[in-house]
Amino acid sequence: MKIKEEAHIQGKVYRTLTIIVSVLLALATLFFDIEYTFVFFPMFALFLFLYHYNATGIFSKVLLAFLVTAMLSEMIFLYDFDKYINIVSALHITSQLCFLWLLKPILKVDIKEFSTHNLIELIIGTLGISYVVGYLLYLIFPLIPDLTLFVPSVISFLIITILCVRYPFFNIHPDNILLWGIGGGMIAEMTCAFIYQYISDLRVFIVMAHMFGAFLKIIFVIYLIRARNMKTFDKDHL
Repeated sequence: MKIKEEAHIQGKVYRTLTIIVSVLLALATLFFDIEYTFVFFPMFALFLFLYHYNATGIFSKVLLAFLVTAMLSEMIFLYDFDKYINIVSALHITSQLCFLWLLKPILKVDIKEFSTHNLIELIIGTLGISYVVGYLLYLIFPLIPDLTLFVPSVISFLIITILCVRYPFFNIHPDNILLWGIGGGMIAEMTCAFIYQYISDLRVFIVMAHMFGAFLKIIFVIYLIRARNMKTFDKDHL
């Protein structure tokens, strides 16, 4: 019991450190050159991974791969996206595959049990996401130097985002509401990052991208931790 309490306390410490680092990253991005902010990315990934490890007692290699590939894609995006676009896209695709793998145990729900009582909200949400993402892609696609891996990267992004937004409609377990936060964070991060890259050089957009990126990763890890306590997604939650 004492060991569990100590692990719980350590987990809270690492979660707090993760939040502090994300705030420092946002502030550093606002006041310093981008290159000087790179030191915060591995610190964020490390503390977030340790938070999950202390909370679950599991050394998740897939989660580590997700955090590392996401971190590298964000850093290289900031350094020179146009030059290293294929590397960024490949890293992003890898991180999305890890994301799906981590959700694999949670998404095993028989499609025959899906409910249609929220069909209108589902349609409105899907159309809203499609409009935002579609309009942004319409603006930036002519500016992308190489579409070879960028298009598959966009497809993987859309699959993950739609999954996060739609799944809570089909399984109304209370913790699934976190998936909306994750999906919304992904859309907001992507939107702000590409606005800064191709539309406006206002530093506030990349600061917002960092904040949304940190938010969605923290919420995702919290969701994974809580999901371990979801013994089953029975019919009461469908």
